[in-house]
Amino acid sequence: MGSYVITGGTTGIGAEVRRLLFGAGHEVFNIDYRGGDIEVDLSTDEGVSTAIRAVTEKYPDGIDGLISNAGVGPTAPPEKIFSLNFYAGTYIAEGLRPLLAKKKGCCVMTSSNSITNSSVRMDWVELLSNLRNRDRGMDLARMIPQAQAASVYSSSKCALARWVRRVSPSWAVDGLRINAVAPGNTTTPMTKNLTEQQKDAALLIPIPTRYGTREFLDAEEIANAIVFLASKKASGINGVVLFVDGGIDALMRSERF
Repeated sequence: MGSYVITGGTTGIGAEVRRLLFGAGHEVFNIDYRGGDIEVDLSTDEGVSTAIRAVTEKYPDGIDGLISNAGVGPTAPPEKIFSLNFYAGTYIAEGLRPLLAKKKGCCVMTSSNSITNSSVRMDWVELLSNLRNRDRGMDLARMIPQAQAASVYSSSKCALARWVRRVSPSWAVDGLRINAVAPGNTTTPMTKNLTEQQKDAALLIPIPTRYGTREFLDAEEIANAIVFLASKKASGINGVVLFVDGGIDALMRSERF
């Protein structure tokens, strides 16, 4: 069985991923700010460095997979969104890449189906994905009003998906795979506290596989896709952004794929 590292594995989608991996007999090391095997704040450079060091010490012979799932939603402050949703994910992946290389492992990132929304600011995406300078990214985030946090969120996830696509060929040269999932609205602790007005806005476009209901997707549905991409069964898949949103992306962009 394999050794997997997950960020944000305490609740929601991450907890379901852990459950499925444990059920398959794998060892899972959870990095989270609360309830993790190591508790750190990945939105800080210190937290990222501490996490990488802890994994390196625990698994000197390498790891089979990294599930980079930690993130915050569109109600968080812009600085937190950029630092956790983009910088932490990419820095953790790069920091653990040598351990993945030892076992020809793989990485799965959690993005979002909001990456195709009109709320995405491509100038912000360009700064995050092209400049790759956390200090400059934080300078930008501090200038963005909280009212635009939804755009900050979708832009951070778009930059993350773009980064996955860009680095996938160089990872493959080392025998590694890296992919992303793009979940739609999912029932998690983050969404359970939505007001009726917020839920109405989220369901303005009905989820095709939930049509006629007011239900979000289940966390297990997203976790199933993540675990598949992290498995040997997905050995031919690299650089893919897999939409797990009940068909919303296909509904809205039926001519693009």
